[in-house]
Amino acid sequence: MDSEKTPLKLPLLTEFLLDNIIFAMEDQSETYYLDLLKGEVVSDQDRYLLDWEEDRTAENERYIDIPDWQPSDGFLLMEKFANQVRNPVYKGKLLEALQAGKGVFRRFKDVIGEHASLERDWFAFKDDQLKREVYAWYREHDGALQLLDLDIEPEELTDDILQEDFVISSSLDGLPLNEILSLQTSLLEELEQGNETQRKILLLLDPRLKTMEKTTQFIYARTGDGELAGYLAYEVIGRYTAKVLFFGNKAQYRGMGLFRFLFDHFCRQAARRGYSSIIIELAGEALSLEKLFTPLGSTTLSKQILLDTNAWNENHPSSEGAFL
Repeated sequence: MDSEKTPLKLPLLTEFLLDNIIFAMEDQSETYYLDLLKGEVVSDQDRYLLDWEEDRTAENERYIDIPDWQPSDGFLLMEKFANQVRNPVYKGKLLEALQAGKGVFRRFKDVIGEHASLERDWFAFKDDQLKREVYAWYREHDGALQLLDLDIEPEELTDDILQEDFVISSSLDGLPLNEILSLQTSLLEELEQGNETQRKILLLLDPRLKTMEKTTQFIYARTGDGELAGYLAYEVIGRYTAKVLFFGNKAQYRGMGLFRFLFDHFCRQAARRGYSSIIIELAGEALSLEKLFTPLGSTTLSKQILLDTNAWNENHPSSEGAFL
């Protein structure tokens, strides 16, 4: 008779079931299983009662262990979150809390609770990471699993902290040209003192920057203390098009998402002023920013490539061997 039974399989992973699995993972006071027959999470006590009521043996295959989640996993998750926090002040406080030894979980939560937006980011991050654990566990048990319209992409941390730490202004609010030019000079000097590739990038930027002052407009970010942290320079090249000429942040404010924050303000301001298109040329390390735009259906107009001539010549035989 057992051979005629419908084979047990993982139930459809609904949001309700997903939430119950995550709750069970975090509950260290009880042991939980996924009941494949009923398609729900049950505790050890529930399992015993069900088996007793239905006269089943405890070794049947209707139950599988939910994903293992230990306090050490929770600590690693907190550490991962702290290391990706963009604001250096909050990042430092979180990492310090994690090094406190006894009571580390409470200290971490206390720091998180000091800032509402940081707390929201933490819970969003934690929820996303735990869901990923469940997705991986499900795929391990059933490669043909159908997810019920669940978003498995990581959630972007909000801009709330950046909004509180930086004030965005534009040429319309008054132009601190001397400060901007001073920052621009230091950024160019940084390229000049860099590696060979950075120095060649400077050759591309230099002609463009020499003609900036007359037609250029700016959007810039200041810290709460009034320090210029970064800026974006652009010009209008047609009735509906703006072109980004140059952008940069001071070294201590990099890695916080400040460029994206600046560009977001710039893009919204451009739309309000009737510019429907933006052209932005990326060079050097800024090429990594391309991933911000490609998901939006952006069109690549051009790319500049630096090639070693010897590498080409040595890998492409030619009848014109004399030039080698």
